[in-house]
Amino acid sequence: MMRKLYLFVFALLAGITHSHGQGRALLGQYFQNLPAFSPAFTGANDYLDIRTGFRKQWAGFDNAPNTIFLSAYSPIRQKRNPYQRNSLRGSSNGQYYKDGIQKSGVKLGVGGYVLMDEKGPFTELEIMPSLAVHVPMTKHTFLSMGFSGGLLNNSIDLDEITVVDEINDATYLSYVNNGASNSYLNLNFSLGIYSTRYYFSYGIMQVSRTLLSGNEQVNSDGAGTRHHLLGGYRFFAGKKWELIPNTFLRIQGNQPFFFEAGLRARYNENLWIGASYRNDRTIVWMLGLSFNDKINFGYAYEHKNSDFDHFNGGSHEITLGLRLFNYGSYTPIW
Repeated sequence: MMRKLYLFVFALLAGITHSHGQGRALLGQYFQNLPAFSPAFTGANDYLDIRTGFRKQWAGFDNAPNTIFLSAYSPIRQKRNPYQRNSLRGSSNGQYYKDGIQKSGVKLGVGGYVLMDEKGPFTELEIMPSLAVHVPMTKHTFLSMGFSGGLLNNSIDLDEITVVDEINDATYLSYVNNGASNSYLNLNFSLGIYSTRYYFSYGIMQVSRTLLSGNEQVNSDGAGTRHHLLGGYRFFAGKKWELIPNTFLRIQGNQPFFFEAGLRARYNENLWIGASYRNDRTIVWMLGLSFNDKINFGYAYEHKNSDFDHFNGGSHEITLGLRLFNYGSYTPIW
């Protein structure tokens, strides 16, 4: 009985978060999968960038929310010039020329991600391919435009919830009789500008949300279009130290305004530590390490100051990355 009562309360809270929260899952290290939040950065780095991550919220709770993702992004060129690297890179890499002339040109970026977000009996699966065009504006600056579009599926495990009045609850009966899973087509768009020192972007996420299949009676519009503003800048503090402030703003219809600001310190382009603060009173502590310019690891711990502190063990997040065909052996800003 207590288990069912707990599941009912949890499902209610999760349902409120799912239906009326601030949109899709937000990662503590969102910059580790930046094209998911701004498709304009798809393929910005001149290598195949593969990343995966796992986030465990509310440590200590059974059936607490979990998020897992896998992403891959890469540029596409008609002919590759091994002396030229049009992407974000470290200060020690310098400029590369061939026959005395710096080479640059328009490039395409392709990729995408798969993300699964579980909140008790609620599951959200997102499969989102993306495409971007990168146009050189100056020697060091690129203007990019990106699109992403794919499948979003929401489902509820009815065996894991209970309701007060199963006979007269219209929403519950609709799920039982017409299905507890909806699939949507989502479209996103963003513009970005970036160089060796900075990146900024504006994106309109969920420009279009079309129901493909499922229960039309409980169809949700997902709280409307989201507007994303992202930015970061690299300051050099000596020969081996860098300071990288970053920010993320999200505006979505009648949802609460979301803002995050953070700062990372990176040593020798390999080891970094950082922290960020969100306007919902969440603090995120982070650290990361890169190996041989190919493998990178990141860890984040989130803690939100709230009335449930004595129940909340915080959130833990781990990310792993692999850089393939990284001929220049460089590390980007993010």
